[in-house]
Amino acid sequence: MGGPNNGAPGPLGQPVINKFPPFQLEGEGDRVLSKRKLDELVRQVTGGSEDALTPEVEEAMLQLADDFVDTVITSACKLAKLRESPNLEIRDLQVVLERNYNIRIPGYASDEVRTVRKVVPAPGWTQKMNAVQAAKVMGGKSDI
Repeated sequence: MGGPNNGAPGPLGQPVINKFPPFQLEGEGDRVLSKRKLDELVRQVTGGSEDALTPEVEEAMLQLADDFVDTVITSACKLAKLRESPNLEIRDLQVVLERNYNIRIPGYASDEVRTVRKVVPAPGWTQKMNAVQAAKVMGGKSDI
């Protein structure tokens, strides 16, 4: 007759599970980014100049941020579904951001997610560079 039942039978005897508060977006309404936060970002980039964005550009930037987040989350959910997982994991977001946008999140980068792209020059470019090097060598000897 032991166990953590606190003396009460059934669900009342179970330990309390703390609920996390719901996630609050910093944006206004359904926006991911608020106008105030966008103004702060613009001031950081421009060095503090006021009135850097017209209302039309500001609205376009807010919509662009919303679309970007929506696209990344949708793609990450598709990856989770391909893994046959009911949960979206950080590695799904990492893969989408690194492969589609070449964005690496500091502190969350993982070797298994990171893809290394080796740049292989086209044969024509290699020939041209060899010809340039040969011209430099030949040009240097004729001046001596």
